[in-house]
Amino acid sequence: MKIKSINSKLMLAFFGVIIFFAVITYFLLIGAFNNYYHEDIYRVLEDNIDNNEKITDMEKFINDSEDNRSIEQLFWVKTNNKLTRKEVNRTNLIKSELTEDIITNIEENINNQQEESRRYYIDVNGRKLFYVITKYELVYKNRIYITSKTYDKPTIININNTLYRVALRWEPLDDSLEKNLFNQMGIGLLLTIIAILIIFFFLSRHLTRPIINLSNSVKEISKRKFDSPITIKRNDEIGFLASTVEEMRKELLKYDEEQKMKLHSISHELKTPIMIIQSYVDALKKGLYPKGTPESSLEIIDDECCRLQKLVYNLLYIQRLDYFESEIKNKEKINLKKVVEEVINNMTMKLEKFQTEIKIDNVYINADFNQMKIVVENILSNQIRYADSIIKISLEKKKDEVSLSFYNDGEPIQDSNDIFIMFKKGKNGQSGLGLYIVKRLLDINGASIVAYNEKKGVTFKIQWKL
Repeated sequence: MKIKSINSKLMLAFFGVIIFFAVITYFLLIGAFNNYYHEDIYRVLEDNIDNNEKITDMEKFINDSEDNRSIEQLFWVKTNNKLTRKEVNRTNLIKSELTEDIITNIEENINNQQEESRRYYIDVNGRKLFYVITKYELVYKNRIYITSKTYDKPTIININNTLYRVALRWEPLDDSLEKNLFNQMGIGLLLTIIAILIIFFFLSRHLTRPIINLSNSVKEISKRKFDSPITIKRNDEIGFLASTVEEMRKELLKYDEEQKMKLHSISHELKTPIMIIQSYVDALKKGLYPKGTPESSLEIIDDECCRLQKLVYNLLYIQRLDYFESEIKNKEKINLKKVVEEVINNMTMKLEKFQTEIKIDNVYINADFNQMKIVVENILSNQIRYADSIIKISLEKKKDEVSLSFYNDGEPIQDSNDIFIMFKKGKNGQSGLGLYIVKRLLDINGASIVAYNEKKGVTFKIQWKL
């Protein structure tokens, strides 16, 4: 599958957006210019309009109308709904280009117009004609009409008619100004698009280059090459991603080193009992008895086999601990006193040679019964191995805390932080796995453990927060 770079996708998307807005902007500017230009024409046509003016002398009003060579003025009079066009006798009027169709259209608008003044336009062969129709009240005063059949004496009659002035202006034939303006707008928008695209090109490269470098670093990590640090320093999301991947690299490097150390330590631990067993078996084949008798030599072989069996069991159990941490914990409400009592009963023969003090109460916690049993077994085995003569076990609940303590009067520990590390063995230690398993299981079950020296002896204390 062909991969398209983010840079090209960003450029394509941004180019499409810019073109879209450029086209919209261009046509909006054209529309705005046309609206302004047409509005200016109407303003010229409406210049000096006074809708409240009452005209008493129509001929004088027509002849006195402002002479403007850029516009043409026509007049109509409506009397009794009959519309009559008034001719304008001025020699300096522009040459009219009005056809009969145009005149007919204007007269229809006059007959339909209700407003005092209104704007109109009409397309004539692709050219616009703008015009404004203004209505005036026409008043003839002191006109005397004498009719012998109707009136006994002369009567003064006022006649109110309506005068319509039509101011017209054609759209200019020369549109070079408009074309030049549109061309300049187009060139300006094009240059703006080019400038924005150039800026965006460098910006997108600035954004995508660290992603490419980060991708190359992740490829190296996938090949288990953890030595090269990720040096991308940015104060944005890409920098945050780079720092997260760098933390992952460090953790993987640490895990890889731990696995190598674990493999080395396992090999060393397995090698010792295997060599002892092999040497004793070779001696027995030759009829030699390193311990004096066949039974004593076979007992050594049996002890080493038990040690090897326990070591393999612990190693397999450690592998299961990762599964315990990721799976849904099989926790239930258990009586911790029963766990301790069961382990003590199983180790009764080993505890007989020690002075034991046991004080345990009924205490309930949420935990896995079998895992807690392994914890107590490993700690108690440690106490038996290092105690001189006294072992104390106490289990109690204080307010919102449960405490399980193991004390022995043996030698003090050198470093309380190291004893829970894998393969860290004390003076009489066997594999250095028992206390490591204890620490991992207590972490899984939400408890903590500490070891500290007393005036004479060592105490291991486990605590649960309720």
